[in-house]
Formats: sequence, C-alpha cells, structure tokens
Amino acid sequence: MNKRAPRGRRGSHVAFIILAVVVVTLMIGGTLVAVLPLGGSSDSTSSADRPAVQVTPGAEIARLQTQVTEDPSDSAGVVVLAEVLANSGRLSESYVWYQKATALRPDDASLRLAFGRALLRGQQWFDAELQLTMGNDLDVSSAAIAFSLGQLADQRPGGDPATARAWYQQAIDRDPTSLFAQQARTRLAELGGSPATPSVMTGP
Repeated sequence: MNKRAPRGRRGSHVAFIILAVVVVTLMIGGTLVAVLPLGGSSDSTSSADRPAVQVTPGAEIARLQTQVTEDPSDSAGVVVLAEVLANSGRLSESYVWYQKATALRPDDASLRLAFGRALLRGQQWFDAELQLTMGNDLDVSSAAIAFSLGQLADQRPGGDPATARAWYQQAIDRDPTSLFAQQARTRLAELGGSPATPSVMTGP
C-alpha cells in the first residue's frame, strides 16, 4: 500500500520551492529587497507604503543548510541549496550539494543538466561532460542538454567546432521553436561550416 505524504507537508514543499525559485531568480549578490503586499487581496496602498522584506543570500544559504542537515533525504531542499550556491557564484560549494542531489535523484535529467551547466561555468570540463552526457542519456529530447553539450565542445581548451556544430544542430532538431534553438542558430551562423550528422551522434 502506497503511503501518501500529509497534504499540509506537500503544500509547504510547494511553497518552499516557489520561494526558493524567487530567491534564485533575484539573487545578484548583496542584499535582495522584495516588496511584498500584506494579505492576499490587492488594495490601493502604494509600494512605498508596504514593508520591505529583505533577504540576504548568506542567510538563505544558512537556513537551507540547516534544513538539509536536519533532513538529509530532503532532495528538493538539497537541489535548491545547490542552485542558490551556484547562482551566488559559490560554484565549488555548489558542486558538493549537486553531488548529494544526484545521489538522491540519479535519474533526474534536469538535475544533471543543472549540475553540468554549473560545472561548465567553473570550467570543469571533464565533469561537465560526464553530467551532461548522463543527462542526455536520460532525456534524448532535451534541446537544453544538446545546446549545453554544444557549448562544452565550443568552449573547452582547444575547442571542437565540428562537434559543437553537431550538438547545436541537435538542439534545433529537438525543439526548433525553443530559446536554445534560437541561440544555437546564432552560434552556428558564427561558426560556419557543416556539422556532423546529428542522427549518428551519441556524444561529443
């Protein structure tokens, strides 16, 4: 018999993830200031009259670290902590938590993508290739993963333009209307030449 989590707990997880996404989106270092209306209804009170809620990256990271220390199986919390650290520029610290997250959710292609992109930003070429390739194996339809593999081939020392072009073409083929496809078209135009045949490619 399947056990279901209590409804209240599910709701709190959803609210937490939404808050965390807002924090990650707004985080640019320093103190974040978000003006939030009190209550659930709109009124004529101006933004200047509403109390400002200040969120500091350090405080949010500390709170998340406490949360996942108390519950190491909280995969959602571990993922958000890794994302917050990565978006705060604390890449080496984020890798530790991404590793913990992938141990909890080994078959999550989007998590492999996030981990791979963080490694790519830190120029950890070998590990980025490992995570992105694993993500591609889990989701062969992801334009984001294909584009990221193209960036990897494009940016790593020495470069591999032919492989980069092939992955960019894969991104276009997988989802022609996506933002990744648009970016891939731009980069392909800059690179020129002919890509390898995407259908026969299994990896960079």
